[in-house]
Amino acid sequence: MKPPFHIPAECKLYTAEQSRNADNKTINEFGIDGFTLMELAAEGASRHILELQNRNKHGLFICGKGNNAGDALAVARYLINDGAHSATIYPVFGTDNLSPDAEKNQKLLKSYSEHGANIAFVTSLKQADLSGFDYIVDGIFGTGLKSDLKNPLPEIIYQINASQIPVYAMDIPSGLDADTGRIRGASIHASKTFTFGTNKLGFLFDDAPAVCGDVVFIKLPFPQHVLEASAFLLNQKLYENLPDKKVHRQHKYDGGVVHIVAGSEGLTGAAIMAAKSAWKQSAGAVFLYTPKKLLPVYEATLPQVIKIPVGSDEDTFFKPEHAQQIKSILSQKKGTLLTGPGIGTREQTKALIIDLLKHFEGYAVIDADALAALNDLNAFSVELRKNWILTPHKGEAVKWLNGHVELYSERFHWADEFQKQYHTNIFLKGSPAILSLASSKPFITGYNTAIFNRAGFGDVLSGAIAANISLEKSIPAATIRTLYETYVALTPLIGKQTIGPENLL
Repeated sequence: MKPPFHIPAECKLYTAEQSRNADNKTINEFGIDGFTLMELAAEGASRHILELQNRNKHGLFICGKGNNAGDALAVARYLINDGAHSATIYPVFGTDNLSPDAEKNQKLLKSYSEHGANIAFVTSLKQADLSGFDYIVDGIFGTGLKSDLKNPLPEIIYQINASQIPVYAMDIPSGLDADTGRIRGASIHASKTFTFGTNKLGFLFDDAPAVCGDVVFIKLPFPQHVLEASAFLLNQKLYENLPDKKVHRQHKYDGGVVHIVAGSEGLTGAAIMAAKSAWKQSAGAVFLYTPKKLLPVYEATLPQVIKIPVGSDEDTFFKPEHAQQIKSILSQKKGTLLTGPGIGTREQTKALIIDLLKHFEGYAVIDADALAALNDLNAFSVELRKNWILTPHKGEAVKWLNGHVELYSERFHWADEFQKQYHTNIFLKGSPAILSLASSKPFITGYNTAIFNRAGFGDVLSGAIAANISLEKSIPAATIRTLYETYVALTPLIGKQTIGPENLL
């Protein structure tokens, strides 16, 4: 599935198997040998470590048996060469039966030691004395770990974590599952994780953000055109590769028209925030449809918005008989439909929502209470659903999640399967947020979305997404742009004041 725009290498997310395939293809099909890849990875990681540690420091390098150990040993050599560091090597499982490239790096270090480099080899942490080190390099396990760690490893990891010494993980913190982000019994708590060639899918889920520290991508010469990623990382780098937002408008109805069917008695605030948000995104015109009795509320608060009262003077919620009037205007003024914020979950309102969605052929953002009407998605044609984006939080998605509500790695796979089954788009709110698309691999937020965990943010986001979709005619680009720009708008306020949806309006 081709991505909707250029995706930088560091924004592609891979499973452990896909990462191994990247290594194997590069080595076996393109002729770049494993030792060369290890040298490039070590050079990149050591350069970053030197920026943090400067020269003449003492590092402890804790190694397993595989290529992850080889990475750590190669980093030790670069730091000795380029930073005049001294190195203590602790091979946790001994020095026999190492992977070929790890063994080659071990022999190189022994040769360095024989020629005067300050390198020591120890057989236990007691022998090493942690208090004497400026930093620790973790090269015990890589992405192949699929079972819980057994003693003495949890005790060794506990001592490392308790030392408060900066720890730099090679490719992935030892003990972390690269696919699920779950800790396998015990895990290194890294200050930084240097990930080599591929960003790991599991870094975004569950335990991983707490143990990876800052993740630093070290580029390797993997052939991007033949690699298959599982998802894409939504961050600044990806945002910078979005196509330019172009607004070609001859008059107000020519671009960026948003139709909002939202609000009911007691819940008008949600409709107000959605409408204000859509207007702020440079929508050409925002239409707000409202049960007639609620019109005075909107007249007093939304001067820029075109209000369309429906029904009788006493109506305070949407009813099926309002549908014809709304559909008539929708057909005349082409734009994006947003429904849900504050609309309520009465059966009469659900019937109206179903009627509108069955007859509306444009882009639609379906949020909040409107999601309650979608008990049978197969009642709507695929041609309609491919133009929708559903925006549930965990509670609103429960009816579809089939119990997979606790682990974000499971929610990711569920969202991907949901999209494939129903051929629609879904933005699953949470931390991280997951954007699963009908036209692309999923996107996962690579920043802290917890700041959006207050009532009203969903309404603001839905209004902004609807406006940008109407302007850009692209659900992926418009949604990604909205998510990242709203995050950037809030970051200067973090830690300085209480953050709420009003900060985006």
